[in-house]
Amino acid sequence: MRSEQASGFKARTRQATHERAVLWITIPYTTPQLTREALRYAGVCTDALDVHIHLIDVHTVPFPCPMECPPVSKEHSERRLLELAQQSRLPGRAHVVYARDQFQGFLGALQPKSLVVLATKKRWWPTRETKLARFLTQAGHEVMLLVVR
Repeated sequence: MRSEQASGFKARTRQATHERAVLWITIPYTTPQLTREALRYAGVCTDALDVHIHLIDVHTVPFPCPMECPPVSKEHSERRLLELAQQSRLPGRAHVVYARDQFQGFLGALQPKSLVVLATKKRWWPTRETKLARFLTQAGHEVMLLVVR
């Protein structure tokens, strides 16, 4: 039984060297400008790596509204994300999430230990993006926070 595991591991290792691995980078939608900056940074990695992006836009639905009828059209949000993705020319997917809490919405949409790239403006107070980065880091995700001017 022990030798079977070892031979299976060698076969997978040999096979993995011939295939190109895909690096998925998750980019939360914050503002158009900051999301473009995060996409631009993710695009820098495409020369050496096979980078795919996962754009996530979380909309908070207030309690009086039912979750089935959110105040923002899903088609409009998806179209906005797809336009940003097409401008970056990176392969990937776009995902719109409706949740009661924005941070919990991101947690539900992310795979475990996701690589997340967030851009934020330089401020002396904690920005919304900084708070989200801290929350996702505490939840076990790898977060890269880019400070832009």
